Amino acid sequence: MEIVQRLKDIAGDFEPSAEEPELTMFGLISRYNKKYKNTELIGGEWVRENIPELADLP
Repeated sequence: MEIVQRLKDIAGDFEPSAEEPELTMFGLISRYNKKYKNTELIGGEWVRENIPELADLP
């Protein structure tokens, strides 16, 4: 699924900074919304249900 791969790519490209020391679910979805049209209206719950490796993001 294209959405899953896009989210995995965003998570993989994340680099911690002083402002954002770790990737959060909010940060992941925010980055997705900036980069792609979120016509599916995915959110944190969708990620937790569909991408087990990202389900534990705070």
